[in-house]
Order: sequence, then C-alpha cells, then structure tokens
Amino acid sequence: MIYALLIAAVVAFAVLYKFSPTRKSFLIICTLLLIVFSGSALIHGRQVRQEKITQAQLEDLLERQKIFGDWYAAYQKDIDSLDRNWQSYHNILDGLKTTDAQNFNAEAIYLRLKELENESLDEQLKIHQLSPPQGLDKENRDVVNIVIKKTQRYVDAQTRTISLSAQAATPPVELENLKARLYDIMIRESPEGLFTAQEISAIRAALDD
Repeated sequence: MIYALLIAAVVAFAVLYKFSPTRKSFLIICTLLLIVFSGSALIHGRQVRQEKITQAQLEDLLERQKIFGDWYAAYQKDIDSLDRNWQSYHNILDGLKTTDAQNFNAEAIYLRLKELENESLDEQLKIHQLSPPQGLDKENRDVVNIVIKKTQRYVDAQTRTISLSAQAATPPVELENLKARLYDIMIRESPEGLFTAQEISAIRAALDD
C-alpha cells in the first residue's frame, strides 16, 4: 500500500512538472501537496497509535474480566456450600419442633450436628484461605478484599453457632431442654446476612468501563 502511494506521488509530481507553466508554480503546488500529505500522514499515524492503545486496553480489560469471573465462580461455589450448611442446621432445628419425647433420639441429633460441624469447619478453613486474584488492579483487589472479610466474619459466626449447638446436644439431654438450648443459641449466635452485592456490582461496573 505504501509503495503504491509513493509511485502514485512520483507520477503525480512528474505530470505536474510537465504541465506546470513555470517552475515557480510547480514548486508552490509541490509545497502545498507536501503539506497536505504530511498532515494526512501525521493524522493517520496518530490514529494507528490510538487504535493500538485501544486494542491493548481492550485485551487487558477482557483479561481482567476473565480473571475476576473465574475467581467469582469459585467463590460462589463456597457460598453455595455455606448456604447448604445453614439450611441443614435449620432443618435439624425444625425437626425438633415436631419431635415428641417418645421418638426423641438424642444420639442421632448429636451425630447430625457433629457431622454438620465438621463440614462447617472445612468450609471455614477454605474461606480463610481466600485471597484476591493476582491479575486485578489494586482498586478492584481492595474491593475483593472487603468481600472476603465479610465472608470470613460470616462463616466464623455460622461455624460458632453450629459448634455450640453440637456441644449443647451432647447426650444425655432431655428433648425440651435441648430445644430451649438450641433455639437460644440460634437467636444469640446466628450471623447477620452476608451482603456483598454492592461490592460485586462495583467491581463489575469497573471492569465494564
């Protein structure tokens, strides 16, 4: 493309030289053409550089979106596990509402709570090993850190609630006494809701710019 333009320019100058009435008019026309070509080349060069920068920025943005997307997908699986544990905990307590003294099996309740406690402890360990993805910029990493800290506080409270409930269910224990203990623990120790929508939305908005 460049070579074709150069050839065309040479031919154009030759034609101008041949048909120009004087050498002075030829030089004036050549000067004007050089100014126009130089300006066009400068503008084209800037456009090319801007396109290269824009492409690099786009590739960087897409890479950061992928990095956060992969991290968030793994994080969401951990949240799903926390939700399942918490639902199982409430299912155990709800089961006590319809249990009568004759059908009460203290050992079975205790074993279910201990199993749930172990699962909760495993998830607590995973949550405390979370860290922001390395490929994000500092601003977004700081926001991810807020999400992680909130989640760690949540899992700590959840695990504490389940562990205290398992301790309270250690046999021998009477049904009504156990109900009172467990509902008291649930009311006093249950974690507040895990609210991270604002931070997640902020990260996604930043990565969509």
